[in-house]
Amino acid sequence: MVHSRRESFSGPYSASRPSESSHLSPRCHPNPSPPPAPVAASLEDLEWPFGPLDGLDRDAIRETAYEIFFTSCRSSPGFGGRNAPTFHSNNSLSSSAVSQESGSSGGDGGMGSGSPRPSGVGMAPTSRVKRALGLKMLKRSPSKKMVSGWTGNGPSAPTSPSWHSSGGGGGGGGGSSSSTMLGQTVPPSRARRPLTSAEIMRQQMRVTEHSDNRLRKTLVRTLVGQMGRRAETIVLPLELLRHIKSSEFSDSQEYHAWQKRQLKVLEAGLLLHPSIPLENSNLFAARLRDIIKAGESRPIDTGKNSDTMRTLCNSVVSLAWRSASGTTPTDACHWADGYPVNVHLYMALLQSVFDIRDETAVLDEVDELFELMKKTWSTLGITRAIHNVCFTWVLFHQYVATSEMEPDLLYASHAMLSEVSRDAKKPDRDAIFVRILSSVLSSMRAWSEKRLHHYHDYFQRGTVGLIENILPLALTASKIMGEDVVLPGVEGTNEKGESALSSSKDRVDDYIRSSLQNAFQKILVTKNYKHASDSKQEASEALLQLAKEMEDLALREREYFSPILKKWHPVAVGVAAVVLHNRYGSLLKQFLIGTTKLTNETVEVLQRAGKLENFLVQMVVEDSNECEDGGKVVVREMVPYEVDSVILKLLKQWIDDKLKKGKDCLRRAKETETWNPKSKTEPYAQSAVELMKTVKETVEEFFEIPIGITEDLIQDLADALGHLFQDYISFAASCARNRFTNRRQQGNSSSYFDIARTSIQAACQHVSEVAAYRLVFLDSNSAFYESLYVGGVMNARIRPILRILKQNLSLLCAMLTDRAQPLAIKEVMKVSFEAYLMVLLAGGNSRVFYRSDHKMIEEDFESLKRVFSTCSEGLVSEDVVDREAESVEGVIALMGQPTEQLIDDFSIVTCETSGIGLMGVGQKLPMPPTTRRWHRSDPNTILRVLCHRNDRASKQFLKKSFQLAKRR
Repeated sequence: MVHSRRESFSGPYSASRPSESSHLSPRCHPNPSPPPAPVAASLEDLEWPFGPLDGLDRDAIRETAYEIFFTSCRSSPGFGGRNAPTFHSNNSLSSSAVSQESGSSGGDGGMGSGSPRPSGVGMAPTSRVKRALGLKMLKRSPSKKMVSGWTGNGPSAPTSPSWHSSGGGGGGGGGSSSSTMLGQTVPPSRARRPLTSAEIMRQQMRVTEHSDNRLRKTLVRTLVGQMGRRAETIVLPLELLRHIKSSEFSDSQEYHAWQKRQLKVLEAGLLLHPSIPLENSNLFAARLRDIIKAGESRPIDTGKNSDTMRTLCNSVVSLAWRSASGTTPTDACHWADGYPVNVHLYMALLQSVFDIRDETAVLDEVDELFELMKKTWSTLGITRAIHNVCFTWVLFHQYVATSEMEPDLLYASHAMLSEVSRDAKKPDRDAIFVRILSSVLSSMRAWSEKRLHHYHDYFQRGTVGLIENILPLALTASKIMGEDVVLPGVEGTNEKGESALSSSKDRVDDYIRSSLQNAFQKILVTKNYKHASDSKQEASEALLQLAKEMEDLALREREYFSPILKKWHPVAVGVAAVVLHNRYGSLLKQFLIGTTKLTNETVEVLQRAGKLENFLVQMVVEDSNECEDGGKVVVREMVPYEVDSVILKLLKQWIDDKLKKGKDCLRRAKETETWNPKSKTEPYAQSAVELMKTVKETVEEFFEIPIGITEDLIQDLADALGHLFQDYISFAASCARNRFTNRRQQGNSSSYFDIARTSIQAACQHVSEVAAYRLVFLDSNSAFYESLYVGGVMNARIRPILRILKQNLSLLCAMLTDRAQPLAIKEVMKVSFEAYLMVLLAGGNSRVFYRSDHKMIEEDFESLKRVFSTCSEGLVSEDVVDREAESVEGVIALMGQPTEQLIDDFSIVTCETSGIGLMGVGQKLPMPPTTRRWHRSDPNTILRVLCHRNDRASKQFLKKSFQLAKRR
């Protein structure tokens, strides 16, 4: 899985190890296997900005980069030179920040000191590069930085054989001492010495000793007496093809693969990506293509008398030594300085600064390694500005490739962007640098903005702090792209057509709006809200639930994200509230389209929408206290729901519909009424019965509408009904019948009995509650609260209590009428469950519980539930019993959890409810208040379970956190 993910990345390197890494030796052991690479979870989102090199994989690029590096550094100690190198800081990093750190002038990069320093690990106590970029020193023990060697003035014995170039140094190429391993040549009693930079680089580049020996011997043979020859005048692949024979490889297949790599490097540097444009009719290019094609199937003949080799040499030399004008040869050949070949190779070198044992760490020897890498600049066509942008990318890429585990790498890449910005402002910048910088910044910004535009998906409560690291990098990259990279007279725009010169506030505003929009849409898809419009009932239920989701989302935004985003946007919470308000408003508008009837569902949705609107507006107001305009600009974006006016409009429409029904009744009476009474006992027309039935239904339905009924609304309805009555009375009067009877029927109104009916219901409720508390806490107290589980669960279970409770319930039902029994039994059930919770959570020192008691307690409570669900043939439904039992069952579930889980849950919930957030070092947990609203997510409830838990872990936690004494 990891392999396939890494292979999908088109760049020349990643955090994964090459196949030959098992043969490499870290610093303290000859041949250990490296640890597995971390999974780069977000690496797929990071686009490689330099494009692929056809025919060259990561290993080929890395091996070629090491060959160039070795050739460029061949005069340095460890590579073949005798004298210790002098590390100079000129044009290395050229960072003003680094310069200030090192105390050098603005022209110094601070990557090495201005004075000579010997090569080797552990020789410098600090790294100026790491210090300037805020990277920690590794401070490894000397045993991990040293290898065995001679003491005194004797020669050293490095892990990879060294060779010397003095005089006729050709003998160094085939001596036995240069091909032996450290363990075969150095006695165990020899002292240890620091690793040389050459040894470090070989290990970091994962080059085998065999490949390193072969390269050393070849360069000795070919460049004997030419140590002064500049590296940029050497076409290295050609020299290697000329002098390395198949006999130096284990088999012909290995040699052919190596030869194909050298030819592919020549093809990439001279034909596919030359630094000087190549005309299509170039004869030497055609010959070189033919040779490369021929080398695909079998090795080409590289002997001295080979026609193929002569043609290859002539073609390569002619192509490499071309000048830009095409007239006279240049003083340096151009075979590896074309873009993107040079950048791919240089990236492979820069990647070596990360410790192969910990890929999130930069080596302390980075200053020395950079000084050595600088020697390759002339060959690769690298400038200080290109180095800075490449190093910026390497740091950022490594942060992503190592699963974003080391924020320091992100800090460092952001610090390097300051240097890149200064380079980009200079008037003498070249087109290649601008091209590289544009690609790098685009990739970095795209990766960062993908997370910022979806920060609700990428960052959770524990990782929200990463926004504070990624956001400045995205803003800086955007600023450079807008102000520095864009050529004069050309305005930069992104993929949305927006100006790249937008302010930081505008970009953060865009991130907030985009992430909230995406989070909102995700809720719709996840909860299937978009399909809830199939019916009004489903749509209303969906909108009610969605309103709760919006409030929760707004609270998370305010608690976790806005405190960070507010550093760049003064009303971050307000913007988030506006987005949620408008998105919910659009769905509410769709819901109301075509709604002409005022139903309970519609009113409930509108009222919930009004509550959500007030909640979001209050968030905007609170967030805008410090703004000059008080948040007026943000509030003006909120399109009001106008809930009251919508309800009033629908209510008037409802009244009109009801009146129309009454008028239809009156119309039918005028058209069909015979006015013949049915009997003496019913001396009125049937139309009067129908009209009064319609009016009664209207009044009852009116008062059932779940809105605040005002006097004005009642008066409006009364006036409308009065007009209807008056019309009917006038009609009846015209018929000269039953006028008085009908008039006595304007006067009957159920409103006279509403107060009495409500008082009766309230009295029944009060009496039932008092009876329930008396039955449980007085009549049954000695057997229930005072005895249950005292002295241990096993010896004091609930069965005796249930017998007493059933007897008391039977007596209670015998005393009550049938209609009063369900309410009374329900109240006894609620009080019994409350008493059971008090036994579990407030039982005092006489009750302690083991986790193993959980099963028995669970069985006892199920027995208690059955008493009420089977009482008097279902006076209380099972649904009601289950609903009332939820809180108790939640507490019982807590009693079955491990103590460690209870402690973790308590700590998290306590921090959330108290507003602490994340606990700081040495910070104490606050004592949660006692609310008596016990449930499994209440911190006081969890604490009480811990207080009654009889085990060592709970006692230690309570004593450490709250100094609670041991239970007696």
